[in-house]
Amino acid sequence: MKWLWMTGLVCALFASVQAQPQPLPAEVQKRIDAIFDGVVDRWIVQMDRWWHDGQHEHLINMTYFAIMLDPHNISLYENAGWLLWSSDRDDEAVALYQRGLRNNPDVYDMYYELGQYYYIRKRDYAKAREYLEQAIKFPCEWFVWNTLGHVYARLGEREKAVETWQELLRRFPMMPVDQMEAVRKNIRDTMTRDTTPTAGENTQQ
Repeated sequence: MKWLWMTGLVCALFASVQAQPQPLPAEVQKRIDAIFDGVVDRWIVQMDRWWHDGQHEHLINMTYFAIMLDPHNISLYENAGWLLWSSDRDDEAVALYQRGLRNNPDVYDMYYELGQYYYIRKRDYAKAREYLEQAIKFPCEWFVWNTLGHVYARLGEREKAVETWQELLRRFPMMPVDQMEAVRKNIRDTMTRDTTPTAGENTQQ
């Protein structure tokens, strides 16, 4: 009950500030921002406890409130989205990911989350490619390129898969050694493969 009361109070304050016709004085705005930051930090700590305690519904519900105050916190969308689709609430998961994408269109993260969702969950490789190709237009981690390579391989586009993995090795020479060797093996296997991977094969290496 305390969390519901605090959530309502903070959201009301947030709405009131947003509705102000004129910008607030800098000192007042600074104090309000500090309050919001403190509340979000406390929420994230509590949400982490719910995650480890298995109270996932509480976590999902609080995520929507936290996003109102911190729409650029990528982990909020990532964690709640995974919980939603792993609970067969796919429509809610996609809607949350899309909301994250609208709020964060200039970083790779939400493009990657959607690409991963369509690759792993739906096995819709064409849709996964659409988002992953957008993700690599921004500075990103090595595993984004790796996943895109696997998607190309699933689609039978072996040349693109090999080129993507080769580009990965060029861009990330300091990636973990075991992963680097796995990528090199993927290149060798793809170049000598007669058919596209079957659905049961492990493509996460």
